[in-house]
Amino acid sequence: KESVKFKFDQIFDMTLAKKIFDKVAKDVTDKAIEGFNGTIFAYGQTGSGKTYTMTGGGEVADGQGIIPRIIRHVYFIAAAKSI
Repeated sequence: KESVKFKFDQIFDMTLAKKIFDKVAKDVTDKAIEGFNGTIFAYGQTGSGKTYTMTGGGEVADGQGIIPRIIRHVYFIAAAKSI
């Protein structure tokens, strides 16, 4: 048998969407606004929470996933630049 090793940069608690946004998506979003290409890719086993992580499970801020947080961040930056 062949041995396979995996390396993780970070493992997040499953209830910390804001921390995931701040660590993963905020910098990608900021760079995309500056004109760079950016990708946030959710990969994993069926039922592992990819859709929930990306879209969230509610309209309250704590239940929002990565995509609604990115949209809110883009609007925040646009509003700040228009002042």
